[in-house]
Amino acid sequence: MKVRVRFTKVGKVRFLGNLDLARNWERAIRRADLPVAYSEGFSPRPKLHYGLALPTGAESYAEYMDIDLSSDVPLDGLAEALSAGMPPGIDVTSVGEVPSNATALQAVVDHCTWEIDFIGTPAADLAAAAEKLMAAPEVLLTFERKKKSITENVRPALLDLSVVERHEGAATLAATLATKPRSIRPSELLTCLGVDSDSTRVRRIEQWMTHDGVALPPILAGSEAVR
Repeated sequence: MKVRVRFTKVGKVRFLGNLDLARNWERAIRRADLPVAYSEGFSPRPKLHYGLALPTGAESYAEYMDIDLSSDVPLDGLAEALSAGMPPGIDVTSVGEVPSNATALQAVVDHCTWEIDFIGTPAADLAAAAEKLMAAPEVLLTFERKKKSITENVRPALLDLSVVERHEGAATLAATLATKPRSIRPSELLTCLGVDSDSTRVRRIEQWMTHDGVALPPILAGSEAVR
């Protein structure tokens, strides 16, 4: 049995790194007494398969993980049992069974929706920068890789940008960003926008996979049951 878990990562726990997050999940699974399957070999590890990595410091309402189990378990109450073993800010919002041969999350998610809060940036300035990016035939981004300077066109990864003014001097950018063939991180988007801000706060709203031509969250696409 393979179970797909959707969980949040909000508040102070957003600074928890990926390795520490994995340790917390292993401990929570033991506390929930789940019959998790283990890899073979000299140092067996629980078969936990994580989705797209979340930048440290970013929040999320939609992180995903697949758990391979050695026997079937009821889904009722599973979300609560797992949440009880995790730090505040990490809550399991739903669980669903997926086929045991389901394609890895990192391979099937093709775009994500994000919100970025800006403080000290007028909404009009942010909207103008977003419109300029969306209207551009190409958006060149230069970065370092293996000690070499590389420039790539990231415009195909910018699927949609829109701005909402929350109050004077504060605005939220809603962004839909592709994850393949070339993904663009929120930090790279901020570089491309080129706007000044006193501070920003980033959160992932949802991850999406295209299933039969329709964009669905991974917890629904192919899930046999959802709780």
